[in-house]
Amino acid sequence: MKVLYIAHYREFGGWSQAAIDQMLALDSVGVDVVCRNITLTSDRNDIPSKILEFENKDSSNCDVCIQHVLPHHLVGSQNFQKNIAFLESESLSIRILPWFPQLEMMDEVWVANQTLLKSLQRDGLESKVRLVHHATDIKKYERKHKSITIPDIKDTFKFYYAGDLNDRKNLECISTCFHSEFDKSEDVSLVLKVNKFGHSPEAIHQKLDSILTKVKTELRIYPNLSDYKKEAVITNKLPEQDMHRLHDSCDCFLLPSRGEAWSIPALDAVGFGSTPICSNFGGPAEFIDEGDIFTGFCVDGVYSCCKCSDSAFPDMFTAREFWFTPCEQQITQAMRSYYESWKSDPEKHAKKAKDAGLKAVQSFSYENVGQKMLEILNDV
Repeated sequence: MKVLYIAHYREFGGWSQAAIDQMLALDSVGVDVVCRNITLTSDRNDIPSKILEFENKDSSNCDVCIQHVLPHHLVGSQNFQKNIAFLESESLSIRILPWFPQLEMMDEVWVANQTLLKSLQRDGLESKVRLVHHATDIKKYERKHKSITIPDIKDTFKFYYAGDLNDRKNLECISTCFHSEFDKSEDVSLVLKVNKFGHSPEAIHQKLDSILTKVKTELRIYPNLSDYKKEAVITNKLPEQDMHRLHDSCDCFLLPSRGEAWSIPALDAVGFGSTPICSNFGGPAEFIDEGDIFTGFCVDGVYSCCKCSDSAFPDMFTAREFWFTPCEQQITQAMRSYYESWKSDPEKHAKKAKDAGLKAVQSFSYENVGQKMLEILNDV
């Protein structure tokens, strides 16, 4: 089978990595992959050599076309046995969006989580939608990485976040839960690795400081803002190996976001044994085992009308869509539970989390996800 894979794989961030991993998963089970990039912003240079091989192949005589792109880039074609859209979405009720008809013209729509699968079924795409998880290179979780040295937080239990700085990620919730649950005398710390496309590290730091100051002012726990624990903030871009070191060096990943199509950082946290606490919406519910607390914890919540000030597109995340609002009481309880488990026996806690995480991520290896995709592709 020969597959033409069209994606934004030369971008920076999760979009690019997700597409790269899916192509490598297809290749691992013997699919002949040809790829073409759709540039959104600027091209990254650290493209795996295997992807460059796919890029240089002839695109004629492909059996299937997979378009892993923003929905308004989707196009129909009668040149393939199947036209497939790989959709990433973080809200419900997307039928009202102007690009929804472009999903309807596809032969199939692949999604990475049950939340979106059921939403699209309700929206009328029941016969088209398929569940296809994201793949990952599970070998990275087995390697040993040097710890990242962060001043002033050595020998503490390290809560952390790594990702974009935007409304959907809900960083206000992270700060609120951390400072409301833990006294300044306790041996805990909060690490925030944030990025925002098109902004300098200094500008990102300034914006984050504004958010954190607002939260602390409204919490009214201490008389002075200087009495609160100081967060360790990282706004510089980190290479992939340093991101792995960050996961390996910290203890509990926080992602109480308002919606995740998948979340590579949260899956990495599972694999590295960093017990993520995530919203029970979308991707994280696919790889956090509710029967094993050492793989992480999914927080319940409610669906609220989207109120977003920084959407990348004017017609997305409007109040006609719904996204997830996590329960902060559950978040603080989970944070406390992981901290107390670590404090009672740090080595035992770390081993249990690592063993559980390595077991949980096996399902998302290139070979396992590739085999699932191959089965769907062969169902013509």
